[in-house]
Amino acid sequence: MLINAKRQKINFPPASAKEQWEAQDSKIVLQLDKLIGKSTLEHKLTTFGDIIYQTCINTFGAKQHHTKREPKKSRRQREMETLRKQKKNLRKQMKSATEEEKNGLQELWRGLKARHSALSRAESARKRRSQKKKNQERFYKDPFKFARQLFQQPRSGSLSVQKEQLEAHLRKTYSDPNREIPLCEPAGLVWPTAPGEGFNSKPPSLKEINAVVQKARAKSAPGPNGVPYLLYKRCPNALKRLHKILRGAWSNLKISEQWMSADGVYIPKEQNSTEINQFRPISLLNVEGKIFFSTMASRLTKYLTENGYINTSVQKGGIPGVSGCLEHATMIWEAIQRAKSEKLNLDVIWLDLANAYGSVPHQMIQLALRMYHVPEDIQVMLDDYFSGFRMRFSTNSYTTDWINLEIGIAMGCTISPILFVMAMEVILKAAEDSAGPANLGGGCYMPPLKAFMDDTTIICSKEDETRRMLERLDVLMAWCRMKFKPKKSRSLSVRKGKIDATTIFTVASQ
Repeated sequence: MLINAKRQKINFPPASAKEQWEAQDSKIVLQLDKLIGKSTLEHKLTTFGDIIYQTCINTFGAKQHHTKREPKKSRRQREMETLRKQKKNLRKQMKSATEEEKNGLQELWRGLKARHSALSRAESARKRRSQKKKNQERFYKDPFKFARQLFQQPRSGSLSVQKEQLEAHLRKTYSDPNREIPLCEPAGLVWPTAPGEGFNSKPPSLKEINAVVQKARAKSAPGPNGVPYLLYKRCPNALKRLHKILRGAWSNLKISEQWMSADGVYIPKEQNSTEINQFRPISLLNVEGKIFFSTMASRLTKYLTENGYINTSVQKGGIPGVSGCLEHATMIWEAIQRAKSEKLNLDVIWLDLANAYGSVPHQMIQLALRMYHVPEDIQVMLDDYFSGFRMRFSTNSYTTDWINLEIGIAMGCTISPILFVMAMEVILKAAEDSAGPANLGGGCYMPPLKAFMDDTTIICSKEDETRRMLERLDVLMAWCRMKFKPKKSRSLSVRKGKIDATTIFTVASQ
C-alpha cells in the first residue's frame, strides 16, 4: 500500500520525558499486538509503520510550523532609529535654508551624527560579543559540525520548475530501456576467487538492529510513513517487535513494498539555486527498511573486506573507519611534489563520472554480487528491492507522481553505497593491469589507480601507460552503460620535474 499524501511530523516529547516515552512504548506494543498480533507477515510489514504513526499522532499531535517573530528592538536601537530620522529631516531642511540657518542646522546635524556614531559602535560591539558567545556554544556542543560549516559554501534557493517539467526530467533520468538486458562479460574481467570467510546469512540479531538504531541521527527525517529513528531509540519494546518482523522478512526473503517507496527532496548545491541541475536529490525512505538494509550493508562490508575483495589502497570510499578522501588527496599531492623534486615524469588524471549514482545499471549491481560470491538469497532480496523501487519528489508547491527507479541507486538508501563500491571495484580490477605502478623515485612506487566512490584518479609515470589506462577505463565505462564527464575531468602532466601544458588527454571522445 502506497502512502499518497505526505504525513505531518509528530510533535514528540523531549528525551528527558522518560515517563511519557515509557507510556507511549507500552501503548504502541498494545496496539501492535491487538491489530497485527496473529496476522500474516505481509500484513505486518505493510501496516507496522502505519499503526505506530497513528498511535503517536493521536497521543502527541502534529508539529506546528511557527513563524519567526521579529526580535524586539532595544532602547539603543530605537534611539538610533530616531536619530536617523532626525538627521534625514535636518538634511532636507538644509536644502531650503538660508546661509545663516545652514550653519546652525549643520551644528545640530554634527551633534546627532556624533551621538549616532557612538551608539552604532556600542551596538556593533554588542553584536560581536553576542556572535562570539553563540559560536562558542555551537563549538562546545559539536566541534566537528562547527568546523565543517566554516568551510561550506553557502547554499540556498528553491526549485522553480513546473510539475510537468520535473516529472519529464525524472522519467528521463530514472528510466532504462535496457534494464532487462544482461551485461555481456568483456575480455579482461577479473573474477575473484572463492571466499575464505563466508557471508553471515542468519536473520539479523537484536544486537545488530539496536546498533543501527543507536548509531542513526535522532534528527534524521522520516520516510513516507512518518516514523523516525527517534521513536525506536526511545521505545525499546517497539524495537523488539520490529526485530521479530525483520527476522521473518529475512528468513522468507520478503521485501516490503513500504521499504521500496521513497519521498524525494531536492537540496540546493549553491547559493540562490533555482534550476534542476543546481540541486541534489535525496531520498527519504521508511526507517524500518533502512534498519533492515543497514544490517545487510554492514555484513556485506565485513564480508568484502575480510576476504580482500576491496583493495583499500585503491578504493577507500564506503569503507568504515577509513579517511579515504584525506588520504588520497595527501598521497596524490605527495606524488606530484616528489615528481617535481626528483625531476621525474608523472601524469595525474582526475576523472568524474556523469551522474554516477543515478546511472549505474541494476544489471551491473547483480553482476558484481555474482562475481563476489554473495549468497543467492541476498541477491534475490536485492533484485526484488530494486525491481520495485519507487520515488516521488516534493517542492514547496507540489508533489510529483510516483516514478519507478529503473537505473541508478537512491541517495539515502543504506545498502546502495556498498553496492556502488562493488560495481566500481569490478571496473577498477579489470583496468588495473593496463599500467604499472608509478615510479616516484627513491624506490617509492604508487598504484596507478586511486578511487573514492565514483571519483577516480590515474597516476602513471609513462605517457603511453596513461593513455592505455585511460582508454581501458573508457571502454569499461561504455560496456557498463556509464560514461565519464569530460567537462569536470582534469589532468596534470609533469615532465622532468616541470609542469607540461602541451600533453593533452581525451576521455569519452572529447
